[in-house]
Amino acid sequence: MEAMDTTANPHPRKINNSYEDEEERKHFQRIVSAFRYYKPHSLQRVKKTESYLLSLPQHHQKLLSKYREHLQEVKRCIENNDQIIKLIIKDVAHIFENVCPTTAQVDSTLTPRPIMADQEKVQATIKQLVRDWSTEGTEERKACYQPIIDEILYQFPLEHCTPSDVHILVPGAGLGRLAFEIAKRGYTCQGNEFSLFMLFASNFVLNKCRDVNSYQVYPWVHQYMNNLKPEHQTQAVCFPDVSPSLPGITQFSMTAGDFLEVYTEDNHWDCVATCFFIDCANNVVQFIETIYKILKPGGVWINLGPLLYHFSDLPNEESIEPSYDAIRDVILGFGFQLEKEKTQVKTRYAQNVNSMLQCEYNSVYFVCRKPREHIDSVNYTHNESNGAQEQEN
Repeated sequence: MEAMDTTANPHPRKINNSYEDEEERKHFQRIVSAFRYYKPHSLQRVKKTESYLLSLPQHHQKLLSKYREHLQEVKRCIENNDQIIKLIIKDVAHIFENVCPTTAQVDSTLTPRPIMADQEKVQATIKQLVRDWSTEGTEERKACYQPIIDEILYQFPLEHCTPSDVHILVPGAGLGRLAFEIAKRGYTCQGNEFSLFMLFASNFVLNKCRDVNSYQVYPWVHQYMNNLKPEHQTQAVCFPDVSPSLPGITQFSMTAGDFLEVYTEDNHWDCVATCFFIDCANNVVQFIETIYKILKPGGVWINLGPLLYHFSDLPNEESIEPSYDAIRDVILGFGFQLEKEKTQVKTRYAQNVNSMLQCEYNSVYFVCRKPREHIDSVNYTHNESNGAQEQEN
């Protein structure tokens, strides 16, 4: 693996070389096109509603006059989001610091009509700005990120170590807030992300945003259902809630690419922190095995999240979906020592708190340690207690 950058908020380093350049270029172009198509796709959805509204009996239309005005406001919000999207994809051809620009070329003439799944990812990226970089996302971050940060501070106390000597990896870093918060405390932290949707947006926030709350998005404008009030759909959210610029001495970097392909160096990291990540695997066992290998002996893995299994039931995708109990057996089977464990941890993911529909996970939180004496055999036999210090739910 290439050496980490030591500058704060660098452009993501592209390490994934698994695709041929042409395939990589097509994929890059597809994601850029998805962002570009956001406005016409979103306005088309409003136009369909407006057309149906105009076909209703006149007395129905009259009763819905405020709703008709609301649809005009929805269109204005979409226009605003599109302005932010244009800023996000501006200069993306140069996003990766060690990739020839021709590989990430943006072809302005080639704009294939993106698939619906890609449009949903663009909308999800806008909502991710709320979760990671807004005041409105504070409660979610407190539930999801704070336990991990607190554990890092407990495992590597600032007063008893040189934090910059502690190397922490955050796979599935999303828009980078958790990795940013860890680096802000002085640790050397690297975020890793596979999704270009996330990488484009995180690059914009981390490298282009300087002033607090200088931008505005309308994250819930595509939520047409379960609105108590019309303004709940058209609510504005400002970002970033803090300046993402860090002091020059802070060691913080982002890498782009598949976690399994990027991180192949054994015994390298002091800590791996995963939040809503391990269920992003086709084969979760491979994730666990990789985390075990890349940790130094005595290194710590901190995890919090549910088991949504992103590839489950997707066409043309293979997936296994073991229960947490089965995953726990795998973790112990590789040789990890389970030090803390808590289930039923209430967490949310990019939720609109005003919606009439709420989704909440009963997540699992655990802390594992790779033994200081390296265990090579995955057939290592554990006694029943395994020395795990269970926390009461």
